[in-house]
Amino acid sequence: MHLTRSFCVKALSLVLFLSLQPWSLCQTDRASLNGTVSDATGKVVPETRVTAIKPDTGLQRETTSSTDGTYVLPQLPVGVYTVTFEHAGFAPLTFREVNETVGHNRTLNATLQVGGGNTVIEVSGGSSLLNQTSDTLGARIGREQVNQLPLNGRNWSTLTTLVPGAVDTGGSNQRTVRFAGRGLDDNNFTYDGIDATNIVNQAQQSFVRLAIPTDSIQEFRVDTMLFTAENGSTPGGQVNVVSRAGTNQFHGNVFDFLRNSVFDAREPAPYTTAPKPPFRLNQYGGAIGGPIRRDRTFFYLTYEGLRQTLGQPLSGFVPSDPFRAQVAAKSPELIPVLNAYPHSSMIVSGTNGQEAQFVGSGNQTDQEDSAMLRLDQSFSPHDSVNFRFNFDAASSTVPLGSGGAYLNDRQHVTSRPVNSFIDYLHLFSPTLINEAKFGFNRGNVYTTNLGVLGEPYTIAVSGFTTLNNNLFRIGVGNSFSYIDNVIWVKGRHTLTSGVEIRRIQLNQGNTSSGAVTFSSQSGFAKNSVSSATYAAELPVNGLRKTAVYAFVQDEWKVKSNLTFNLGVRYIFFNRFHEVLGRAIPFDFATCGAVGFCGAGAEFSKPRIDDIDPRVAVTWSPAALGNRTVIRAGYGVYHGDGQLDDQNLPISNEVGRYSLSSSTIPDLSYPVTPFLNGPGTVSPRDMYRDRKDMYVSQWGLSVQQALPLNYVGTLSYVGSKGTDILTTSYVNLIDPATRLRQYSNFGQVEWRGNINNSSYAALVVSLQRPFTHGLLLSGNYTYSHEIDQGAPGGGDADFPQNPACLSCERASGDFDSRNVLNLNGVYQLPFGRGRPFLNEPGVLSAMLGHWDASTIWTARAGLPINITVDRSSSSVATGYTTEQRPDRVMGVPLRPAGGSSIQNWINPAAFAVPTTPAYGTAGRNLLTGPTLWQADLGIGRQFSVSERVSVQFRTEFFNIFNRAQYGQPLSDFSASGNFGLINTTANVGPVGTGTPRQVQFLLRINY
Repeated sequence: MHLTRSFCVKALSLVLFLSLQPWSLCQTDRASLNGTVSDATGKVVPETRVTAIKPDTGLQRETTSSTDGTYVLPQLPVGVYTVTFEHAGFAPLTFREVNETVGHNRTLNATLQVGGGNTVIEVSGGSSLLNQTSDTLGARIGREQVNQLPLNGRNWSTLTTLVPGAVDTGGSNQRTVRFAGRGLDDNNFTYDGIDATNIVNQAQQSFVRLAIPTDSIQEFRVDTMLFTAENGSTPGGQVNVVSRAGTNQFHGNVFDFLRNSVFDAREPAPYTTAPKPPFRLNQYGGAIGGPIRRDRTFFYLTYEGLRQTLGQPLSGFVPSDPFRAQVAAKSPELIPVLNAYPHSSMIVSGTNGQEAQFVGSGNQTDQEDSAMLRLDQSFSPHDSVNFRFNFDAASSTVPLGSGGAYLNDRQHVTSRPVNSFIDYLHLFSPTLINEAKFGFNRGNVYTTNLGVLGEPYTIAVSGFTTLNNNLFRIGVGNSFSYIDNVIWVKGRHTLTSGVEIRRIQLNQGNTSSGAVTFSSQSGFAKNSVSSATYAAELPVNGLRKTAVYAFVQDEWKVKSNLTFNLGVRYIFFNRFHEVLGRAIPFDFATCGAVGFCGAGAEFSKPRIDDIDPRVAVTWSPAALGNRTVIRAGYGVYHGDGQLDDQNLPISNEVGRYSLSSSTIPDLSYPVTPFLNGPGTVSPRDMYRDRKDMYVSQWGLSVQQALPLNYVGTLSYVGSKGTDILTTSYVNLIDPATRLRQYSNFGQVEWRGNINNSSYAALVVSLQRPFTHGLLLSGNYTYSHEIDQGAPGGGDADFPQNPACLSCERASGDFDSRNVLNLNGVYQLPFGRGRPFLNEPGVLSAMLGHWDASTIWTARAGLPINITVDRSSSSVATGYTTEQRPDRVMGVPLRPAGGSSIQNWINPAAFAVPTTPAYGTAGRNLLTGPTLWQADLGIGRQFSVSERVSVQFRTEFFNIFNRAQYGQPLSDFSASGNFGLINTTANVGPVGTGTPRQVQFLLRINY
């Protein structure tokens, strides 16, 4: 059942009303300039002509200061401007090098002097960092950082880890970065103001690096918290990318990044005994941009390709040869399973000779080709059109791991993301502007898991690495965005509002799949299966929904140094429906004991009351020379979470079954056919009265302009998440009666929104924009994130006891108390055009035109959750997911003498529960290894002619070759390797946490 006609009419009326109002949806891919014009005595000067010129394209925008002396120039393309103030009787005043940055409403106050002449002021770079309109926590990443900082893998997402509040688990891609205590799918990515997410979930696949090539990025901004009402369709980090555009000068480049394992360090101990895996990487491409018609029509075209091969060490735990023989003799039907495990003679001590550690090698291969075309057309001073199209083709084949261990299984993934937009901007007057925009975004993924066993089942044996199934999955997601904006400036008020209508399409299907679990090695030897699941093949389903985003905002400049930002945002996320009506929602709470709600029934009730108020105040005290800004803010932010968490009804179209040893004591492999055997139907329950997650955020900060163009910021921020994603199970066995409430079903996976979370942080940042050859940026975050198993969208854990979600309350999985990030770009002051040795000569030739760049990152260890394997018959409720052992009180969690990679956790601190009760150990009791590393880039530029130069750069990642270890194995049942760290923080070839690696760049600029 779809939305009623009356509701559709009401929603459409709301959209039309908001879009016709004299306000705007201020797009985050542009910038704004505001301020107050006064004379030397401090009196405001109305009717002052304000002209902003962008020299590289000839763009010119004008306005006139109001009766209050205030002015606003909204919707400016990012870039550098010359701004002139002119009024009869006063000397003209010109500001040069006014840098307008993405998503920033910059304040530029002007003081006019009586008399003739023309005063010219070079604007300091630090002033562009002062935020005098909102309390947003975040940072801008400029072109110099995108172009010069050493990036391991040339993935622009690596730079998002450098902003305040970011936590990177190691891979430095969209899937490993969280912001300010929020979940992975609470993040929002836009490209030129258009949705740029992966649709199925927010983050791109980790192997996709060029969906937005670095050479196509002008700059981007990450707002981690407290963004204003015109931004935020999610409560997490808002990542806003702006593409490069052509100018009146032809410019371009060709480049090649090269990596080879010959220059790389070995894996750290104890992995150094294995041969260093071979690695080859070429990342190459080029760009060209310029005028088609001077001052009117411009183009920018880029291409980038990637070819990568890595020999990856494989490490896991397999049955020892003696144990194989024992199992084969007792249970010959398990011989195909035994043959799927690779052989190893490395017996693990303390395992009675049953476990062996497997060490082998495999290849990771990645291939990607990406292109972008942007066209910009200015028809007149009042009308302009912008168009951009991005296409990327990526594929990856890697060893398929389980719990950080890898055997011989493989995974092949392909992705074809597309992103494009067309934008029309019309100026009715300097204070009334209309923008219409249409965008298309595709994020699609095809996945094939090539399990060596060749069956639809995964085989999981306690203590051994899991054998993966042979699953094929297809997922295709599209979003179409329709945006119309109007801007109206009225005196001291800049009123904004707007609407975006986003149509979302999601096609998903997969082959049959299942899992067979042995809770112990002794049970494996006897072929005693603990539990088994099976899901039949799911045909491709078409899911559709239409979302609406709207807001109203007033940026009120009460005085030249006091601004209130008052706004409210309305969001209608809607809910999916399946185009052919095949999906079958299942929910005991709303459909009763029968569970199944019927094909075509509503997935859930759409929420129409997501209204988010937001307020901020900024004050720059005159007594402090207008160099200090005190800011405070509060806001409510709703989120839709992961779309892949809203598709459970399509799973119920096909048979989903589960078997348990608690009800079938002689359960064995091969498993009795599910469809006509004693299996229990196992649907997926999605709560149909689910609420939309929301987060309350608050903050107080002080910004201070410092000497030498530095700006320092001290911030306190906090948040509380409500109605957070919850994954659990219902219909468990009643310990008293040994029966289930709904006897026709076994335990049923349940998904809803009833968890909560909290976050608090103290953030210190210091920034200097790129001026006089130097850029420096750094921030330190001291924070604590607490949740009940989920910080937000896409990151929920199953509880140990579904009846006690509050028992899961602990530090979140991605809680890192201390995070430090530093980065810098420095042009050495020697050579032609620089302060020293700028005349031809030997020293100038040797020392001239060198530059250096660096990234330093450090974070505290991430939480470790201790688990134990238990059979369903040993737990009173029959529920065995995420079980924890008992905590032995009085025994320290870490071994005597401290943790080591061989023994990070003290096994004496835990015990296997001896009763049907749940274990007493809390969730996330201790933390894993810290991570810190330094990257360095050193390069030199050689001039070939006035227009052509050659750049050569060498980049060192983890230059000190610090061992970056991953999390320890935390399954207490695997006694032989419990507490062992058998992997690095990043098992891939790129990103943070690898051994020392070296990369070379050759670039020709013209």
